Amino acid sequence: MKVGQLTLNDYDSYGNMLQKYALYRTLKKFADTVEILWLDSINPFTPYVLELNRQEVGNLRDVAFKSVSQNKFKEFNDANMKTRFDIPHLSDIADDYDYFVIGSDQVWNPNFVVPGRFLDFAPTEKRIAYAASIAVSKLPERVIENYRQKILEMAHVSVREREGCNLIEKITGKRPVQVLDPVFLLSVEEWREIAKRPTWLNQKKYERGYLLTYFFNGKPPEQVNALAAKLDLPVINLKDIDNFNHYITGVEEFLYLVDHATLFCTHSFHGAAFSLIFKRPFIVYFIDSVLISRFTRVSSLLDMVNLRDRVTDSNLNIKVADPLTIDFSRCDEVLPAEQKRSLKFLANALWQ
Repeated sequence: MKVGQLTLNDYDSYGNMLQKYALYRTLKKFADTVEILWLDSINPFTPYVLELNRQEVGNLRDVAFKSVSQNKFKEFNDANMKTRFDIPHLSDIADDYDYFVIGSDQVWNPNFVVPGRFLDFAPTEKRIAYAASIAVSKLPERVIENYRQKILEMAHVSVREREGCNLIEKITGKRPVQVLDPVFLLSVEEWREIAKRPTWLNQKKYERGYLLTYFFNGKPPEQVNALAAKLDLPVINLKDIDNFNHYITGVEEFLYLVDHATLFCTHSFHGAAFSLIFKRPFIVYFIDSVLISRFTRVSSLLDMVNLRDRVTDSNLNIKVADPLTIDFSRCDEVLPAEQKRSLKFLANALWQ
């Protein structure tokens, strides 16, 4: 069996890369061959230095840091996944694969341009959506009819969040299967197999632990630093371009840092997900109304495991009572059953 996997592709986001890797590894357990389909055939890898506009070129330090970071992501991608770039037109490859799987991540977000998001270039029986995320609370009127028709034409449909399930049921009359994000389909042992300790973590100041942060702009809310001071912990701010070691943290190193963090503060869906996988204390910061779609994704996950109390806002109007104490017992009850159900969906779709 040969499977073509479509998703969002970039060399910047830990969550994006790791969900892609997890689905790839899982599909390999079902199929002989799996290939990631990278649809930017003109320039599949553009180092950041080439993406800068003229006003940004003056900051050579930032250019260098971002280029190094992107290359580390690319190295992980190339070492762990077979990727196909020679795709001028999707219709040209419809007969090359037994099945196509679209997902996970925000592949059905109407604000993103995702070529082939509904796999309509392939025969209906080959179209599978795994954990597709719409990531908005309401679909724009202009896309509803297209979404309705294309989703109804798919052979197997599963969605990551309950809000996405509700939206699809509303426009199609059929409720899709809700499944786990692909990162939950691999065991904690499988994740630890590829985790790598950063060399700079050997510094003495980190021996007693650290507070890890992951915010996409590299800058956590001010309250995070105050919390670190209260807990007497050094801070590691991933994506902080003012710190070379932290900024260029690789994908494997990200996994190690989450697994060994004393406390992890983030606003990332996958940041929360890996906190659950590694059972590390965490706090999710809901920063402002711009991030409401991200909040609905995170809340769908945390409600499932009864950990909604790990969410706060940037003004601390909602407080996490005890940052370092967390009860993961519900995870042990819920996640194995949901993993089994999610794998059953894939098995039924691929071995029908």
